[in-house]
Parts: sequence; C-alpha cells; structure tokens
Amino acid sequence: MNSHGKEAREDVAARRQACEALLRRIGKEERLAKGALLLTDHIYYLLEGLCALIHFGPLGEESSLIYFEAGRMLNFLPKLSRIYPMQPKTLRRRQPRDTFAVRAKSACRLVRIDHDVFLRELEQSALLHSLLEQSLMENCLNLLARAGNSPLLPAPQRICRLLAELMPERAPYRLPRYMSYAEMAVHLSIHPVTVARIFQALKAEGIAWRDGGAICVFDPERLRRMACGEEALAYKRAASGSEKNEKKSAR
Repeated sequence: MNSHGKEAREDVAARRQACEALLRRIGKEERLAKGALLLTDHIYYLLEGLCALIHFGPLGEESSLIYFEAGRMLNFLPKLSRIYPMQPKTLRRRQPRDTFAVRAKSACRLVRIDHDVFLRELEQSALLHSLLEQSLMENCLNLLARAGNSPLLPAPQRICRLLAELMPERAPYRLPRYMSYAEMAVHLSIHPVTVARIFQALKAEGIAWRDGGAICVFDPERLRRMACGEEALAYKRAASGSEKNEKKSAR
C-alpha cells in the first residue's frame, strides 16, 4: 500500500469517527431487528448492519432500490425535501410517503436524530454538511447504477450486472451474504423461479453458484462479458435439460 493511499484511508476513518461522535451527542442509539421497518420521520445514521430503501407497488409487492451500509445517513430526504425549494415539475413527481420505507436487511445499530435538532446542527457544522453531501452523492450513484440495470435487458444480463457490481475486485469473488436468490429477486423485480433457473445455468457453465451460504463467482471474465451483453446465457435451455434429467432419475 502506498503512503498516499494509507493517508487517505486514515483520513476517512478519522472523519467517520468524528461524525459518529457528533451524531451520538445530538442523537440516541437504537437497535433494529432484521426485517423491521423504520416507520418514523427521524433521521438516522447507520452504525452497524445493512438497510435498504424499498418501494411498495400497487399490490403491496416490494422491491429494494438501494442498500445502505454502515457509515451512511438514512431517512433525511422527507424532511429536507419539505424545506428546500424545488422546481414545480419535481414537486409533481413526488411519490406518496407511504410507498417508500427503509427496511433492515440484518440486525442493525443506528443513531436516531430528531430532524429539527439535525437541521439546527446542520446550520453550524461543516462536518455534518460533508456527511450529508457524501450520502446524497452515494445515493445518486447507486440509483443511477440501478437505473442502468434496466428491466428491458434480458434477465440473465441483469443478474450478471448485479453480480459484477457486488463482487470484490480480487479473489475470492464472494458476494455479501445478504444477497441471496430471494433478495436478488426483490431487488431486480425478477421472479424467484427465474433467478433460480439462471443460477442453474451459471453453475452449469462454471461461472457462479452458491457455496457455503454465499454466492461465489468462479469465472469473473465470462461474467463481465455477460454483464456487458457480449455473451448470452441460455438459461431456459439449461433449466429444461435439468428438468429432463430429474425426470429420468425419477424413473
């Protein structure tokens, strides 16, 4: 590791510690069980765990939009969007508050800050401004990445894109444990059966499969080609072959 990289990491760690100390001073630590929803208008800072911004469809179906890891601020948009002036067209596009929520994807520790206290502190704290700007930037980049993974693309390509985004830069290419087949189906709005069939095909091709409770990528180069659309995955044919083999075994 070069000295510049080490100094940058140390600076980020120091800023995060300072932010957490400030937020603990003006807020209160809480715990949130896996699967629970944040149902208040308070502003939160995630100390530990994983949360997701989710959207409820007209029939109550749920899709996850972006994920929040430790060190991120949550739930600040409802309050800020009411105090900052916005263009009339933007105001018309606002979605009902009850169609969105933040759900804990694991057991979480958070700092809860009353929104009025947060706004008063924001007026005088450059550190808090910096944290808010970072959270806004990361949210925008993550939403752009999700928008780029369009439902108009073939389902295998969308799954390969998500795997390519989440896998580490170096081996072992093991995805975060929260990204199960079921979570992938919710995040991409793809039927769970389709997700399972695509992974059957990925395993048959030696590209990726579930290993020890987590999804692992074993051929990252082919995965990237599929993510870019340079190579197609015939998952329906693979699923059909698997079903035929199961029928032969049953006989």
